[in-house]
Amino acid sequence: MLNKRELDDKKLFDDIAINYVKKDLTTYCRVARKLRLVQSLKGIKQPIKKILEVGCGAGFSVDYLKGKFINYTGVDYSEKLIKYAKKHNSYTGVKFECLNVNDFNPEIKFDIVLMIGVLHHMPEPEKVIKSLSKILTQDGIIIVNEPQAGNPLIGLLRKIRKKIDNNYSTDQVEFTEDEIHSMFKKCGHETKTFAQGVISTPLAESRILPAFIGIPLAWIAVVVDPILEKLLSILSFKKLTWNIVVHARPKQ
Repeated sequence: MLNKRELDDKKLFDDIAINYVKKDLTTYCRVARKLRLVQSLKGIKQPIKKILEVGCGAGFSVDYLKGKFINYTGVDYSEKLIKYAKKHNSYTGVKFECLNVNDFNPEIKFDIVLMIGVLHHMPEPEKVIKSLSKILTQDGIIIVNEPQAGNPLIGLLRKIRKKIDNNYSTDQVEFTEDEIHSMFKKCGHETKTFAQGVISTPLAESRILPAFIGIPLAWIAVVVDPILEKLLSILSFKKLTWNIVVHARPKQ
């Protein structure tokens, strides 16, 4: 059963489903969103045998990861987004389910559990992490990409967006890198974090630019962002990026 916060979030994503899908149908957004996904999975051996994506939305990860997995399962509690996913992004080896992840009880275990911008929507993230740990294979990994707190400018821009963008959830939170480490540590995980998103993140989330500006910027981001992310991670300046990626393994 969904609590009030989850019900509000579900209603929001059902209400904005059409506009939300348009991000992945806009060329420069697609380039940036694919980059975010690929960078979140860097270092992971591919093709991935079994991948679960929590908060899969309209299922465009299937397209972005084509050839990089064998079996994919996507879950989301937005009926409209899952309906779109089943109609447009369902292929051999792909399965979508409309449900709350807390009610997910699969018969198989997964090598990767992926959450892109999802954990901060959950009222009890530690409960979800512990639950997902039980459906990992022996060497399985939970991978999350989260908007991070720490950069004052980025924090200000997010606050402004909450005020002016009706498609943006106002109850979501931002974790610091230390909070994320602590959260997973409490759940019995070893974590590795790295920076993600410099030029690419605004391009992934906004469709306001004309194509002749957005498309070149997106392809510049494909080249520049991975370099900047690596440099900022090495220099311990991860907080200067929009997002933080976590690779978490249960302690053996």
